[in-house]
Amino acid sequence: MRIDGRKVAGDLRLEAGWNINLDIRAEELHAAPAASPGQGGLRSKVGVLYEDDDLLVLDKPAGMAVHPGTGTPPGTTLIERVQQDLGGSASVFQPALAHRLDRGTSGVVVVAKNRRTLLDVQRQIQSHSATKEYIALVAGIPAQQKGVVRDRLERVDSRDHGAKSLVTSDESTGKEAETRWKLRQKFKEYALLDVRILSGRMHQIRAHLASIGHPVVGDDRYGDAKLPGLKRPFLHSARLGLHLWGKDVHFESPLPPDLEAIRRKLEAP
Repeated sequence: MRIDGRKVAGDLRLEAGWNINLDIRAEELHAAPAASPGQGGLRSKVGVLYEDDDLLVLDKPAGMAVHPGTGTPPGTTLIERVQQDLGGSASVFQPALAHRLDRGTSGVVVVAKNRRTLLDVQRQIQSHSATKEYIALVAGIPAQQKGVVRDRLERVDSRDHGAKSLVTSDESTGKEAETRWKLRQKFKEYALLDVRILSGRMHQIRAHLASIGHPVVGDDRYGDAKLPGLKRPFLHSARLGLHLWGKDVHFESPLPPDLEAIRRKLEAP
């Protein structure tokens, strides 16, 4: 890195008005992945809740993976579609997801268009100053109106069944996790919960709710509760609150049609 033509150390604190030159090798540049034939673009598949020069807030549909992985066709994941849509050409910073959602989970997800915004949003999420709220349908009806689960979670990888989070008391392997839930609506054999997580462990809500005897309906990884017509876990990222532009802001996504239809069926006499 050079500032005003002079080579400087990488840990130098930058100041306004400096001219900065970075030497980037060609192999360090990343082009946006090409769209797969017949897959369509971002905005034909994903709703946009908000957009400006720094942020792109999306309403992710269930069934779409957020990052490439085994068994996922190239160019079909959320981040690949984002980079295709925003015209991500060879550059140092590519648009990036500030947090993740499981493939089967729908709802609010934030994309940062620059590094400053990415670090700001991630800092808020990691420090628990951001609010991440979900709606979940669970098997059974909790005895209390609200509760908190603070059990540690340990990631366990299986070649046959994929990764899974298990509740553990082992401080050397388990990571701290906190899930708060509140009863939203009761049905005959199920309950709709408002859920807030103060950490972001893999499958946290699914693992924690299953651990207290109320697994998410439709989630065959952590339970066996099923409902006719429900083809994925009844888990939706409904609201994300951040402190931006000097004020508190919230991005919200209503229950998608497939989950709302299930809720109405349960509500019917």
